[in-house]
Amino acid sequence: MSCITLKQVAELTGKSEATVSLVLNSKQFHRVSPKTRREIEAVAERLGYTPNLQAQALVRGKTRSIAITAVGMTPFYNEYIRRLTHLFEKQNYNVFAFETMLNPEREKQVVNWVSQGLFDGCICLEYNYSNRSFYDTLVKNGMPHVFRGWNALEFYPEHMIRVDYRSAISELFAHLETQGYRRLSVIIDGSSYFVEEDSFSVRKSLYYELIHNRQLTIDPEAWITVPIDVENHLHYSYEKTREMLARCPDVDVLIVQSAADIPAVYKAAAEAGRRIGADLAVATFDRIPMLDYMAPPVTYIHEPCEAIADLVAAEMLAQLGVTEMNFSSRKVEAVLSVNDSTLKTM
Repeated sequence: MSCITLKQVAELTGKSEATVSLVLNSKQFHRVSPKTRREIEAVAERLGYTPNLQAQALVRGKTRSIAITAVGMTPFYNEYIRRLTHLFEKQNYNVFAFETMLNPEREKQVVNWVSQGLFDGCICLEYNYSNRSFYDTLVKNGMPHVFRGWNALEFYPEHMIRVDYRSAISELFAHLETQGYRRLSVIIDGSSYFVEEDSFSVRKSLYYELIHNRQLTIDPEAWITVPIDVENHLHYSYEKTREMLARCPDVDVLIVQSAADIPAVYKAAAEAGRRIGADLAVATFDRIPMLDYMAPPVTYIHEPCEAIADLVAAEMLAQLGVTEMNFSSRKVEAVLSVNDSTLKTM
């Protein structure tokens, strides 16, 4: 069935195309009398008329589309994308999510598309030292943009929602120390496109800063980087964790960056004869549904993703002129949830 056009609606109502367009495609519908509006809307509904968004974009110079860059389509980032999609669709905006896999060229390409006007704005869900220069053009040219990232940079762009992990990580280290744990392994995501030390310098430096003056040590031989773009990610995590536990028997804490890796880490620990919650503590980041099915339950640090997504959307919609800003703080605290995986059984 062919699409119903504005002209067909105009012919059946006996009104001009301009009048019909004011009612159906414009925010200036108040310029048309209520009676005429009702007549046009009734005919449009009966015919099944829907606005031609491409035509509107050409006329207005707007695409009503937002680009989102995310490291990967993991449960963590998917929670953000799901919420943002819902919020923008309520305002008649489309959302296009792009998986960068920490590949600079992929991320730069998305920014280039936004600069060319293919999108009305850009949201970066992982803004840090490594990629911030990619977005300089958008910032300098005043293109609508919002960044989400750790509250650990030396300066912050105006339109950045900052997540502060400092207190939660400090609480976790204090808890581990109180439980009698001492030697840490860190299992972190990286990429074949970056040197790990550069890519995650914020996270790494924060760990070392907050562990200072505590009875805890990060074992440099037990630092595992899992490339996010590696094939069979879980198996890689499992193998490297198993090898590390055999190589570093004194390690009694595993800090796992990605909660999605927890099943692999639990399996490796069990096969190494280690008892989680007894002689081995495991803690992770992000609150994902999978954690509900792990035994023992996992201690985790999480950020309130839905609340942050609401801030990100509000920031973007304000720049687009759709709504006004109604909040003052752009900093959100991460939260520690202690469970059995770090509570030492006697």
